[in-house]
Amino acid sequence: MRHFLYLLRPLAVLLIGLVVATCAQDSHNTNTFGAAALGTQASDISDADTSLDYIIGPRDVLQVTVFQVPDLTRTVQVAGTGFVNLPLIGNVKVGGKSIDQAQQEIAAKLGKRYLRSPQVTVALAKSGQKVTINGAVRTPQVMTLDSRLTLSQAIAAAGGLNEVGNAQRIHVAHAHDQIVNDQIFDLEAIQAGKATDPALANGDIVVVEESGGKVALKTLKDLVPFAVLGTLASDIRLKRDIVQVGHLANGLRLYRFRYVWSSTLYVGVIAQEVRELVPAAVTRGRDGYLRVDYRRLGLRMQTWDEWVASKADDFKRRSKEADLRLTGDGAESRASLR
Repeated sequence: MRHFLYLLRPLAVLLIGLVVATCAQDSHNTNTFGAAALGTQASDISDADTSLDYIIGPRDVLQVTVFQVPDLTRTVQVAGTGFVNLPLIGNVKVGGKSIDQAQQEIAAKLGKRYLRSPQVTVALAKSGQKVTINGAVRTPQVMTLDSRLTLSQAIAAAGGLNEVGNAQRIHVAHAHDQIVNDQIFDLEAIQAGKATDPALANGDIVVVEESGGKVALKTLKDLVPFAVLGTLASDIRLKRDIVQVGHLANGLRLYRFRYVWSSTLYVGVIAQEVRELVPAAVTRGRDGYLRVDYRRLGLRMQTWDEWVASKADDFKRRSKEADLRLTGDGAESRASLR
């Protein structure tokens, strides 16, 4: 047994190393949902990130420390104009600046007249900046910005999208000089690394749109008991604008229809009718829904446009074949066409 455990020890060390490396990578990747899904909050970002990225705003509380000069150490709140008042140098504009920029500004003013090479440290004691996360998320809330916060992190902190959330239409409204700029972002593209994960700013309002298809499906599930839904699933109750457009040689009818969550027109069959004629082509999923295996019918479900185009191509092909036959024995060809 000891020998067996000894052999397993290198494998265990390797696995632990992989887990640590993966977690480290996720914590630095702001373009995916990985870190956010582990519960990343604004407060989880390091102080180094805060000093580089955080932009000071009104109502922020700052701790200003001057090395070896305790009388100049102050805890101050940023006024609505963006200024703080400090000993010796009076009002200093820090609003709209990063933590590093504020440190440099204060040190420059102190060094100009009062101190030689002052070492100034500015730390965020309390954030007065907030963003609102609303719409189709699991936990709508007002979040405090105490560090850099991206859109994907904010949505993850709000519990992620709810069951009707539309990941492709997420609004971020930002007001500046009484003008509201509303941008729409695609969270799926951000997750895939195809779009930038934007950083949120003070006063931003994030609103996740609802998906019409998901709302319709949820409403259907709420209204129809699961046992009943299972017997009707994937067909009459989930399809609309149903019109018969043809039939197959075995008598199975073809229909044009839309799903309740889509505006696209399709041409296909109804599972209940298929089950009567070709039962082997119909299965019931674990969710209770009936599904048609079109391959067993020698078919494929098409959009209405594809179906119309295929019929047009078929008509042209048959017309061309008829023309070719007419170039031979015309009488015989005409007779065959009749």
